[in-house]
Amino acid sequence: MLKISKLTDYGILAAVYLARKRGEIVAAREIAEFYSLPVPMVSKVLKALHHEGNLVTSHRGVGGGYSFDRDPGRVTLSDLLEILEGPWDLVECETTDDAGHAVCGIRRSCPSRGFMSGINRSIKHAFDQITLTDLMRGVDPTAWAQSGDEIAYQSRQAGGIQ
Repeated sequence: MLKISKLTDYGILAAVYLARKRGEIVAAREIAEFYSLPVPMVSKVLKALHHEGNLVTSHRGVGGGYSFDRDPGRVTLSDLLEILEGPWDLVECETTDDAGHAVCGIRRSCPSRGFMSGINRSIKHAFDQITLTDLMRGVDPTAWAQSGDEIAYQSRQAGGIQ
């Protein structure tokens, strides 16, 4: 079953925390204490956000830590998942190797491929629609589309979800 790992969940929380303190240098311990998370796990995800995704900046020495200096509106949940989980697909028939070839041997004859491919694209599209800014504010950008009530969405957006 598709499930985001605990490490990825912590990474998303760390990214949100740093984005809320944009430009400030923040220690892993501060983030861990704020969310009541283990410091080693927070340190691990911060290193991944720095090394794997170049999403945060690492600052060494006394008073060191990590900072987020980018535009949070240009970083999507999909970006975070890719950095923290690596390339992923709902089903193997959508996964390709480094040369771009499908890794699934029965891809051409699979009766569920078309359906699963559509579901896979829909999930990835949903993750692409949610930015770090949305996560910071607690806003679901698809909420109005689901309810059909744009006024309710605008109201939620103005006040945010706490």
